[in-house]
Amino acid sequence: MNTDGYQALSNRDVSLIGHALSMNELFSSWPLEARTPLIRVARLGRYPRKADVLAHDRAARELLVVVSGCLEIGGTSPDGRKYLHALMRPSSVSPLTRLLEDVPQPLDYSAHVDSVILHLPVPAVLEQLGLHPELWRGVAYLALQRQRYSVAYLSRLLLGTLEQRLAVMLVKLAQLYGQEGPEGVDLEIRLSQQDLAALLGVSRQTMNRALRTFIDLGLLRAMYNRITVLDMLRLQTIADGDPARQSLLD
Repeated sequence: MNTDGYQALSNRDVSLIGHALSMNELFSSWPLEARTPLIRVARLGRYPRKADVLAHDRAARELLVVVSGCLEIGGTSPDGRKYLHALMRPSSVSPLTRLLEDVPQPLDYSAHVDSVILHLPVPAVLEQLGLHPELWRGVAYLALQRQRYSVAYLSRLLLGTLEQRLAVMLVKLAQLYGQEGPEGVDLEIRLSQQDLAALLGVSRQTMNRALRTFIDLGLLRAMYNRITVLDMLRLQTIADGDPARQSLLD
């Protein structure tokens, strides 16, 4: 394996790339004649947990397609504090902003767990969008969906209590990574208290207290970086900001 995570493509890898694009939230709607040129120029990276996905060039004009595992997007505040911006599941693509000519200050992209990530050169993607301008509709729709979620999520982060913010985040993670188990919804992703604290922008100690409240109320079980939601209905009620939610936390 090369130091940037790339490997020479085998026939099996080419098939994997084609399958990944056909299942992707953006490219699945593209016709085969638009996806095929991307398969030819795509690069497949296999990354161990916490590896830097863009170590070769943090400002590279590439779209990252999550084939398996989880892509962690984060950064560092001016005071040196690490934060998590998002966790991207398989079939997702990021960052759409790199379709712009003026690439903003790059964030950090790393493998949250062992992951397979597809790198698509933006010029190749733009070429197909130029040949098939109707495909821009899908790009716009996905971008607007994300904006709508971001506005709602940020509103709750700014206005809600810590418990509500934590509930919102856990409900979303359950929707993305939840698997029904015998006792509740298991989050099929490793999440340490530090990860959760970084997602909400609080200290690890503050997150520990909030989690303990939810655990004591029978809403969650957290062991070895694994979380099980035991009572999704009550957690959703808190996330929704129901006026009666305070009684759930007393």
